[in-house]
Amino acid sequence: MKLFTDDEPHGVFFLIDNKSFYASCEAVARGLNPLKVPLVVLSEAENTNGGLILATSPEAKRLFHLKANVSRKRDLPNDPRLWVVPPRMNLYIQRNLQINQVFHQFTTEKEVWPYSIDESILDMTQTWRLFGNSVREVARLIQKTVRQKLGLYTTVGIGDNPVQAKLALDLYAKHNHELIGEIHYKTVPDKIWSITELTDVWGIGPRMAKRLNRLHIHNMYELAHTNPYLLKQQLGVIGSQLFATAWGIDRAKVTEPIKVKAASLGNSQVLPRDYFNQAEIETVIKEIGEQVAARLRHHHKLAVCLSLRTRLVSFKNYLQEGQYNHLKTAVKGAFTVFPKSPTFV
Repeated sequence: MKLFTDDEPHGVFFLIDNKSFYASCEAVARGLNPLKVPLVVLSEAENTNGGLILATSPEAKRLFHLKANVSRKRDLPNDPRLWVVPPRMNLYIQRNLQINQVFHQFTTEKEVWPYSIDESILDMTQTWRLFGNSVREVARLIQKTVRQKLGLYTTVGIGDNPVQAKLALDLYAKHNHELIGEIHYKTVPDKIWSITELTDVWGIGPRMAKRLNRLHIHNMYELAHTNPYLLKQQLGVIGSQLFATAWGIDRAKVTEPIKVKAASLGNSQVLPRDYFNQAEIETVIKEIGEQVAARLRHHHKLAVCLSLRTRLVSFKNYLQEGQYNHLKTAVKGAFTVFPKSPTFV
């Protein structure tokens, strides 16, 4: 039976993640196995109120039940087995460049897209046959090459497009002993529709999951079999994107340059402690706003939309645009440099 996805573009994409990147770089630099040593990268800058954990090795997570990377020094156990080391961003940037140089041995530079400092997307459609008899064999060869040259372990998600590769990485590769996971159009029913927790899927957070629940959507099978026009009507363009994700559809082309419709400037800060007093919260937002305003003035830009993202004590993310009514005055006060006030939408 022919499916509508049969007409979608089919390629070979790898999404490669460097496992516990900062912690792994520090372990290798000390001659240690990054998968077997309990190690955390701890920043003790002045504004961290004692220290922030930036990265945690798999063994540290296993032994001491450390889950969130960005947590406090106070969460660390007093255990002689635990390595606690300071961050070295120049080292991580250097290793990232070296890793991507390895990737360039397997496909062209134009077909390697650094997704973040520890993740890259590779379009292997035209080149994978040069290096092995199967796509999975080539993935293992890339892992082995990175391991031999840099001592780092990599996790690989494989798909017919980037979104399938991303889901394969997050949902399957990280739990597979080979550190490789695959999703293809023909396996979407088994690999994607079988997901029962919506928040396990890239792009669906707790708030979006609740909105989907209100539409009687509680898992990926139900999402894939919901009327796409209803999803777009209720959720806007994100509804269409989620429907496409449920079917493993992604028409993105890594080699095409991204056309930015509207530039944005921002600033984020991990606070040294938890804030509960409204006056203190307003002061913090003013200070961050002043930093953004200074950057805007430097670039001779005006702003018409202001977005505020907060992370609560529970480490759940919430994005609010103009909905913190009691903080609007504080935020606007930080942007008095503009001829007109920011627009809250």
